[in-house]
Amino acid sequence: MLLERAELLIREGQEEGFSAAMKDTGIGLLAAVPGVMSVNLGRGVENPGKFMLLVEWQSMDAHAAYNKAPVCGEVRALIGRYSKGGSMEHFQMA
Repeated sequence: MLLERAELLIREGQEEGFSAAMKDTGIGLLAAVPGVMSVNLGRGVENPGKFMLLVEWQSMDAHAAYNKAPVCGEVRALIGRYSKGGSMEHFQMA
């Protein structure tokens, strides 16, 4: 299993809109991707402008296929409307 962890920094004043867009559209788009096992979104307590997106993938191959699929562009565009940056890491789980 592969765990993808993205920390997303959301522009000030856009936090509620981002949260709603992810709940209404983004999480569903990701959850429907072949090879996705789970999708979770959390909001920072100390820093409410920071969100953590966790996506569990069956394999690195499934993640690589997603990166080439049109839905990847849709998800990136949705996040990009609100994001001012962030970071992403991948972890191979035992």
